[in-house]
Parts: sequence; C-alpha cells; structure tokens
Amino acid sequence: MIKGIYTSALGLIPLQKRLEVIANNLANVNTTAFKRDDSFTGELISASTLLRDGTVDPTQKDVNEKTCTDFSQGTLQQTNNPLDLALDGQGFFAVQTADGVRLTRDGSFTLSNDGTLETRDGGIVLGVGGPIRIDNIQQIQSAKLVVDKNGEVKAGSEVYGQLRVVVPGDYSHISKAGANLYSLNDGATVRDADPANVSVRQGYLEGSNVNPIDEMVAMIQLQQNFEAGQKAIQSQDNSLGESNQVGQVS
Repeated sequence: MIKGIYTSALGLIPLQKRLEVIANNLANVNTTAFKRDDSFTGELISASTLLRDGTVDPTQKDVNEKTCTDFSQGTLQQTNNPLDLALDGQGFFAVQTADGVRLTRDGSFTLSNDGTLETRDGGIVLGVGGPIRIDNIQQIQSAKLVVDKNGEVKAGSEVYGQLRVVVPGDYSHISKAGANLYSLNDGATVRDADPANVSVRQGYLEGSNVNPIDEMVAMIQLQQNFEAGQKAIQSQDNSLGESNQVGQVS
C-alpha cells in the first residue's frame, strides 16, 4: 500500500515539471524572440517489470526529466526602428558579454555613447571583424543607418561592418542563459550562417514562438491529470488508514 502511494506520487513529478515549463512559456508569450520549452520524461517505469520480478523500486527510482527548447522561428513584427533587427531563417547574433560570447535572436539593439552596437543589457554585438562601432554617430541623422539582408551596416557610402550570424553545430549543445541569451556548452561549435538560409530584416523584431492557446489547453489537461493523481494518493491513504483499524479492540 505504501509503495502504491510512492508510485502515484512519482507520477506527479513529471506533471509538476511540465506545469512549471508551460507557465514559463505563457509568461514569455510577448518576449522578443523567446523560444518555448517542453518537458519530456526520459524513462518510464514498466509496471509489468515491477510486478513480475520487482527489479524496479519506485521508492528509489528517480524520474529522468529533460527540458528541450523549440527553436522554430516566431512571427516577424514590424517596428520601423532602424536598430531593431530580426533574423529570417536559421542563425543567431553573436554577442560579447562579461561571461563570454553568447548567442541571441533578440535584435532589439541600441547604440552606446561611443557608437557601439549593443543589446538592451549592454552586451556588445559582434560583427565579422569584431564589435560594430559607428564613429560619426552625430552624422547618422543626416544619413540614415541601413542594415541590408546580409547584415552589412552602413550609412550613406560609409560601411561600419557586417553582423556576425552563426549557426550551432548541434542545437542540443546550447542552453538558455537568461536575458534572451544562449550559452555554448562544453564541446559546442558554431559556424557562419549560410546567406542562402538566413537574411537580416531591419525594422523588424521576431516574436515569441509560443502559441498561448496550445499552452493553455496543455495546462488544463495536465491540471486534470495532476488532480487525478492526487485523488489516487488520497484514496490509497484512506485505505491504509482503514486497514490500520482492522483488528483493533473497540
């Protein structure tokens, strides 16, 4: 009976994790370039194996839970801000931070006081040859800043550099690092993006790829399953309490 309670409780762990993941997705539905996560149970306990030879003990077995990121592209939203850039296709912008090089799809950039192209959090946007810096920032008002589809940054006849757009060798080797950035895990590699597979869109930002309706439906289903699991535990607990009364002298 107690083992049954542990087994039922074990089944609630992945449901709890998925609920947390879905809640985070919904909280970031309006976050620029946010990529939704999903949670998967990597290993399920076989009931037939458990009942046949008892080789798996649910009271000792940990649930192998893994969170994966959906890197599909979100909808591009026009802003008409010349410093808002979106990637249409595969790839990430490369950003230099205090913690090293990070990747991002969030192209809501700004110019620092010395004309360096930066993220909202102060990360330096990297170009093919290093940071992109606009020396004559005061003249930009008279010559509109233009970023073409290949990521070349220019104003009039002056070219300031070309944005570095990279693609991970294996998407499973990058992980979310906060502030819409992705860090490179040990063994991760990146390569320059193929211009045929990606283009830079000036005056646009990529929206989140979270579908709020799908997430809400999944959350409702999980909540129902979670409640069913709770009722199963409560039922077994009540049965255990009644069994303890058997044989007692009133």
